[in-house]
Amino acid sequence: MGRPPAETLTGREAQVMDAVWRLGEATAEQVRDALAEPLHDSTVRTMLRVLEGKGYLSHESRGKAFVYRAAVDRTKAQRSALVSLLARLFDGSAEDLVLRLIEDERITPEQLESLKRSTPKPKGRRGDQAKDPSS
Repeated sequence: MGRPPAETLTGREAQVMDAVWRLGEATAEQVRDALAEPLHDSTVRTMLRVLEGKGYLSHESRGKAFVYRAAVDRTKAQRSALVSLLARLFDGSAEDLVLRLIEDERITPEQLESLKRSTPKPKGRRGDQAKDPSS
């Protein structure tokens, strides 16, 4: 078993991981073919090794080819990136992040309201008790 991911993904690494997540498992050539922006073969292979070193991928040998598979699911990677983003740029405040999304018109107040109606409330998370009027 590989080590847990040590760092969040760079933009290019996220593109490579997206290809692997979509494909399920893939050789370097299959990853390169699945990328929206063409990359040199050696660049893709280097990135796959880096992602494996970070704990995001694992591989097995099949003949002469390495077949890569995600060692971390997409949701866990998203969560890790979001926690890092919140800590680095928003002083840990999810509210400040949402306000920035609204101010930059990345999400409308109507979309936010729709999300509130369709998303189940998290249980046992920090801050829930303070907002619960039944407490």
